[in-house]
Amino acid sequence: MSGQHKRIGIGAGVVALAALAMAGCSSHGGSSAAPAPGTGSQGDGAAIALVADAMDQAGKADTVKITGTMVTTGQSAMTADLSAQEQYSPSLEMSMSIGADGQNISDVLVGSTIYLQYPGLSTLTEGKPWAKIDLDKAGGSAGSLSTILSQAKNYDPTTQLSALLATGDVSEVGQETVDGRQATHYSGTLTSAQVLALGSSQAHLTADQVAQLQSEFKAAGIKSEAIDLWVAADKLPVEIKIAQQASTTSVKMDMHLSDWGAKVNIGAPPADQVFDLTGKLGSIGMGG
Repeated sequence: MSGQHKRIGIGAGVVALAALAMAGCSSHGGSSAAPAPGTGSQGDGAAIALVADAMDQAGKADTVKITGTMVTTGQSAMTADLSAQEQYSPSLEMSMSIGADGQNISDVLVGSTIYLQYPGLSTLTEGKPWAKIDLDKAGGSAGSLSTILSQAKNYDPTTQLSALLATGDVSEVGQETVDGRQATHYSGTLTSAQVLALGSSQAHLTADQVAQLQSEFKAAGIKSEAIDLWVAADKLPVEIKIAQQASTTSVKMDMHLSDWGAKVNIGAPPADQVFDLTGKLGSIGMGG
């Protein structure tokens, strides 16, 4: 496998893992009350209240299973099919299979350690099928990977939905069928101006969440983010789409959500199948 494919394999897997974590529908902290009249100018109060209720229901589940797709354009162009299970409370743990760039990649996130498996990895791991990167030990050699996953682990996955509720830009589209279930479709759009105008005190966001959302929009040059959400009769989300437009890139995600609250089996691979790649990140071009 060429050095370029080494970078694509590891980078694509970790970025997809982090992006998926940020796109989930768990809910931690913040009030579930709808914004006061007049906080937003585009949405309707009933839709806002119903979406807030769905977020609360999802937040009580603690686990979810996800399948979907992610397409990015620009310098990090990638098309990926995703299948994952996530525990988002009391701590974030995930396992995911990704089909991207003609490769099949498996990722597991447990604590601060990422485990990766994909074809050709054995050239870096002395023949072992799994590599691990311990971000606590990697320090600066992990480069942007450490930053990405740090954000994912400290980021409430409902922040974008919460920001929509805070700005009041949520509307009901209508009744549709998702995965054989009747669901209500809601939509809204976050603009850079709306996000940067958010104050530190919001109905659905903590001050830290506001700061991180604003930092994300600034750092990535995000201009707008369109969000579509489908909620079933049990008040749990069954699909979420996010279309993010930045200065030089775009990201589109379509995630189908199921098995809320069901037991998930997430754990590190057997130790004898794992090679510690943490100390080799710089030598394979991961530092940037």
